[in-house]
Amino acid sequence: MRFCTATCPTYVLLGDELDSPRGRIYLIKEMLEKDRPPTQEVVKHIDRCLSCLACMTTCPSGVNYMHLVDQARVRIEHEYTRPLTERLLRAALAFILPRPGLFRWSMILARLGRPLAALLPTPGTASAMPTLLRRIKAMLALAPRSLPAPGPAGGSVFPAIGERRDVSHCCQGAPNRCWHRASIRPPSIC
Repeated sequence: MRFCTATCPTYVLLGDELDSPRGRIYLIKEMLEKDRPPTQEVVKHIDRCLSCLACMTTCPSGVNYMHLVDQARVRIEHEYTRPLTERLLRAALAFILPRPGLFRWSMILARLGRPLAALLPTPGTASAMPTLLRRIKAMLALAPRSLPAPGPAGGSVFPAIGERRDVSHCCQGAPNRCWHRASIRPPSIC
């Protein structure tokens, strides 16, 4: 019985066996044990893994999927040359996401640019790797219609209440400040 496929969001959404934990393990095994270079197909399926690790909690065999996918990602980053547009997009996200103020500004700009998403071309067929325009269109579609008021500045210290801890440096608070406040005090205060 495959418990992991029932809990894997990408497998549930796409239904492709190679997008299941077992399928990815097969791809990783082929790449690592047979010393094969990562191909575009392997990269596509490994990149689709959200690293939610829901598969690990349901695996009766106790497969340590987290370490396997991490090793595959390291190998991919060292040996696979991503297209220039993808490298630029990844660099921009790596720069913006850890900076809550900058992330907030990008959300505001995305909200303003959201109506323009309809002007971006929509490809007739789905490709193996999404194009930059398709990714930008998807990001604009995910931009929230409104943003809550800014919360406390990064590095702020709050007294611990129960098991909650300070996460003021996390970008999670930009789209929904209530999540951030709930990590500091009981959610009923949101």
